[in-house]
Parts: sequence; structure tokens; C-alpha cells
Amino acid sequence: MIDFAKVLLAVVPSGRRDVIDGFAASMERCIAYADLSTPNRLAGFIGQCAEESASFRTTVEYASGRAYNGRIDLGNIYPGDGPRFKGRGLIQLTGRANYRQAGKDLGLPLEGDPETAAAFPDAALIAAWYWKSRGLNRWADVRDWRAVTLRVNGGERGLSERELYTERALHALADLKGALLTLADQHHGAARAAFLKMSGAATTAVASAATGAGVSSVPLFAAGAAIGAAAAAFGWRVKLDSDIAAMLEDAAKDV
Repeated sequence: MIDFAKVLLAVVPSGRRDVIDGFAASMERCIAYADLSTPNRLAGFIGQCAEESASFRTTVEYASGRAYNGRIDLGNIYPGDGPRFKGRGLIQLTGRANYRQAGKDLGLPLEGDPETAAAFPDAALIAAWYWKSRGLNRWADVRDWRAVTLRVNGGERGLSERELYTERALHALADLKGALLTLADQHHGAARAAFLKMSGAATTAVASAATGAGVSSVPLFAAGAAIGAAAAAFGWRVKLDSDIAAMLEDAAKDV
């Protein structure tokens, strides 16, 4: 068991305890969703979240949000959308369009109830969604924190602080590499089991429907859709066993 609160306090000792605890309690879900399975990835993620949340002091943008009114590029098309969809989360989600997309991908009612984006676990999962949707593991893998910052901030604001927080996180995680790998393996196993379960369920459902329709040969390609759904639910990249992959390939030929 990794004491993530201890890690976060090592990064920002002055952080608000409720933010630290909320983030720590959500960390395993963030790791699973955004594939933060290495110290570089997790440290980069923590470092960016620390700066974006004013050193773990807030999950809500300090400004009123009125400046975002009428920002069509953010999807703010109705009066009052600026304050309603102001920045929230550890990596602040801003604008109706982003709330809608993040909510859709995470299965959360963010557009209808945007204030929930400031509460945990949503505040942390939003950050994981942002990280994953921008493909930031690519840059974290080579420790290009400037590139990560550009994709989070749109510029280089707070770059030195982000780098400092990231280095602190790397130091705090140095002795936990084995634990992180174990955690990754656990999520890998859980996701793989779900894939196989959902694949079997989908195949059974399709076979049943086909039998009722008088179809004697049933393609199993529907299992691929179930596997995709499970992948979205777990947010984890899992390699299928060769026999499952072969089954899907053969089924596709029957279509």
C-alpha cells in the first residue's frame, strides 16, 4: 500500500490537508485511468496538479469566470456560462465544451452540475482525463517538463515551480517504483478479467439473438465492442491474449 498523502506532502508541505487527502484517496483511480504506471509519469502528473491547484490549496479558479462569457471556443454559448463553467479540478477544467466532453468520457454529470468538478474524486479524475486526452505520458517518459507544461498551461507560466514540484515527487517516489509496478499489475489483471467477462457476455447475447432470428453462423465481432467498452471503463491499455485476438480476427472475416 502506497501512502500517497505522504508523497503529496513531500511535494508541497503547505498544501491544504483536505485537498491532499482527497487527491491521495483518488490517486489509484487516476493511475489506472491515465496509465501513470511509472515514476516519471506519476511525478509529472503530481507536479502539474500541484501548480495548477495553487500548491494544493484550491480546486476552484480564484477568478469569477466572467471573462469567459461569450467564449465560443470554450463552448460558452449562453449568458452566464463563464462563471458557471469556470476552472475547476486539480488541472482546471474550463468552458462548457470541456465540461461536456470530460463528463462524457468519465461518465460524470459535469455539464449539468459543474460544481461537482471541484469535489473529490471528480477533481482528481478530471486532471487524469486531461492528462490522458492530451497524451502527456509521451513527454513525461522523456522528462520533457517544458513540453508537458505547454500542453497543460498553453504557455510556460509557473514552469520553474512545476519542475520543482515534479522533482520533489520523483524523489518521494524513488523508493516506490516496485510498489507502482505492483499496482499497475493489479489494475492490468482486473482490466483483463473484465475484458474476458464482457467478451463472453457479448458473444452469448449475439448468439442468442441470432438463434432467435434463425441465423446458424454467428460472427463474434461484437465481442470487440464489449472489450472496447471495458477498456474505456478501466482507462487501461491491456494486451489481449493471442487466442482472444485470433478469435476476433477470425470473427471479422465472417462479417
